[in-house]
Amino acid sequence: MRESIKAFLALLMIIGLIAAVFAWAHDRPDQTTWVFRIGGPISSALALGLLLRLHLRRDLEHDYLRSVLGTYFNRDGFCFGFIVRPINGVAYIEAYFQSQYDQPSVGRIALRPARGFFLTRANIDAITFEIECPASGFGFVRMAIPIPEELQGKRQSFEVGASVQYPNGKGRRIRFYDGIFLRSNSDFGDSFGTALALAGTATGMIVLSNPATTKVPLPRKVSDSLSESAVPQINVLWQQGEQPLAMPG
Repeated sequence: MRESIKAFLALLMIIGLIAAVFAWAHDRPDQTTWVFRIGGPISSALALGLLLRLHLRRDLEHDYLRSVLGTYFNRDGFCFGFIVRPINGVAYIEAYFQSQYDQPSVGRIALRPARGFFLTRANIDAITFEIECPASGFGFVRMAIPIPEELQGKRQSFEVGASVQYPNGKGRRIRFYDGIFLRSNSDFGDSFGTALALAGTATGMIVLSNPATTKVPLPRKVSDSLSESAVPQINVLWQQGEQPLAMPG
């Protein structure tokens, strides 16, 4: 809802500016032209003020996810991003997550290699996570993955999908950095469309669909096979009501 309001305000700002430009270019202004000459800049200024108020609102809890990743995907308040790291010769993908709301949620994340130039995909299985996230929770889910030797040390593009449910409702929003809005669900389907993409780009927020992609650096000198099936391990590092975490720096 909040991103829709921001996109609407951005669209209103753009329309107001365009209307004012055309009105001032008219060499024989009438009453209607003067309405657009004056009303266009005023409506744009009001929209910009409201947009900045929403965009610069202070977090009520620390944004641990942004401290770790810099930016992240946002699926209706369930935020996440990825790191792949080597541990004892095995590659582990870690999906860090944090909720923007003060009620528990169930987030589902899906990854698969993006299609390359010849519409083929890298030989990495699709990865799915289901995460029971506590109120405002921050943590990560980790799973071992085999990395084909020819992909090690390279940056691999993945398609990203996600969905989220709030069994008790969303509650109150406590973090306000938007990140990259994700419209694709965990089956990589687009459930919303791209009508707000232009306005979103104009304000610095990003609206993605069909599905989004991310590039992840893959480690070197790791196993290209696993001896047994990998099981995701979820680690909740912080949730609402606990003492703040000590973050580096």
